[in-house]
Amino acid sequence: LEPDRYYPLHSTKAIACPYRTYAVSLSAEEQKSPITNVNVDWRKMELSWESSKNFSRYKCTIMDWHMEAIEKEVNSPLCRFPVELYMPLHKGVFFIIEVPNTDISKKCTFFPGGMNGSAIENFSCVIYNISLMNCTWQAGRGAPADAQYFLYWQNSR
Repeated sequence: LEPDRYYPLHSTKAIACPYRTYAVSLSAEEQKSPITNVNVDWRKMELSWESSKNFSRYKCTIMDWHMEAIEKEVNSPLCRFPVELYMPLHKGVFFIIEVPNTDISKKCTFFPGGMNGSAIENFSCVIYNISLMNCTWQAGRGAPADAQYFLYWQNSR
């Protein structure tokens, strides 16, 4: 696999993006769909595919594990989502491509996995007066020089 190259998604294969690898799983029923060769360009937030039939409309959906979704209707096998879309990828996302008024669809599940050696190291947090938290870490030894890490806070229940 080469960096900066986007690979087509096929059953139980992976697509390599510059900083992440995404695994895909498709059921046997979905593999028979006329919708094939699903590709994702994470930088442009584009979902594209090929179809053995010439449909005039498609509906594409991106959905996270909390079932929050964004749907778009398009008239070609290319779907663009907002680049600034906030959707956490760490638990994976679903892409669904449907042909309206038919039972034709393709569902892809993407599970992120970091590059070997890219996990953060020496992670620590210090809380000051219960009102400020300062966290520090170092990039993994195998991480690319321009790797970015994000820390999200969630209140306990």
